[in-house]
Amino acid sequence: MKFSNTLIKVILLIGLLGFCFSCYYYEEPFPELPAETHTGEGTFGCLINNELVFTLSAAGASYNQNIDQLRISAQCQYNQQFEFLINNPYNKQGNTPIDTIRYSYTSPNSNGWEWVTVKASQTGSIHITRIDNQSNNVVSGTFSFDLNEAGKTPIHVTKGRFDLTFYSY
Repeated sequence: MKFSNTLIKVILLIGLLGFCFSCYYYEEPFPELPAETHTGEGTFGCLINNELVFTLSAAGASYNQNIDQLRISAQCQYNQQFEFLINNPYNKQGNTPIDTIRYSYTSPNSNGWEWVTVKASQTGSIHITRIDNQSNNVVSGTFSFDLNEAGKTPIHVTKGRFDLTFYSY
């Protein structure tokens, strides 16, 4: 009788431990902002009104040599899209204004979902930490901006970072 009680306790303990380890092992990691790398990792992410937003697959950059303009764009989760235009990017050091910001998102309205595009000028800053068109065509940096439109919820973008490869044309 004593042996069977001990056996039952051991079986229950093993089952409980197995359940605990299986929950720990399969738990999804909490997403984080991408690391501030400078090697063309293809990352883009930021906080929008303190909520994490990052690219799922499509982020990139291009450099138009004729007008000396860098274009950075990203498609993120929740149907959010970013586009930054930076004029004369090789001549800018430190925090500089973003010449044009385009931010699109989906918002609910009485008819369902619609695209809203906000265009702003001189409302944000970008800090290019690496731009290299000699060998790897890498552009990396950080950004932040605020968009305030009358009658709409303000959009505060902070802790933005990107590490992309670009092509020149």
